[in-house]
Amino acid sequence: MSAFRLGFDPLRRFAVVVMLMSGLTFVSSSIDHTIASASTAIPTCFNNQLEMAVAWGPGAAAGNVGIPFLIINISKSACALRGYPKLTFIPSSYKKKSIKVIDGGGMIYVQVKPRIVVIRPGASAAFGLNFINAANQQDPNGPACTVQNVYVALPVRTVTLPHYYVGPVNFNFCHSNFRVSVTSIQSGPRPKDG
Repeated sequence: MSAFRLGFDPLRRFAVVVMLMSGLTFVSSSIDHTIASASTAIPTCFNNQLEMAVAWGPGAAAGNVGIPFLIINISKSACALRGYPKLTFIPSSYKKKSIKVIDGGGMIYVQVKPRIVVIRPGASAAFGLNFINAANQQDPNGPACTVQNVYVALPVRTVTLPHYYVGPVNFNFCHSNFRVSVTSIQSGPRPKDG
């Protein structure tokens, strides 16, 4: 009886204690989950975990060409990539004009905001190369303006020295107006097309 007069309600006190304990458990489990997530984050891929290839022939539409590239995880553990590959073409210049590579999208493979892409063992990721093929028609249509190979630097951790993947790619870079665009790395076996 006196407990009610003093403002002391045993049931209310029990309810408050349970709510406080529940709140602490929630905060504690959130902290534990955050710590667990941080400690189990998928690491960035090492270069020796991946293989890269030109996936299939170019796609074309209205004077635009797209070439897809496939990245396969050949290791036994998952790893992650984020961002854009860096491309170097051989040859890449004609009459003091050189190919400019732009991060983004194009008519065939559209721009996708870079995000972390987890590649499980045996799974794949992709990116796309876009360019036009109807500019500078007065320039040669032979070896002087034709790319033979592309060197691709993926955003990976390297085991020793910087590593490049080499792929055969043939296109007339003069007719591309010396510009190509490359998409961000995306999950799955093909880049998003338009």
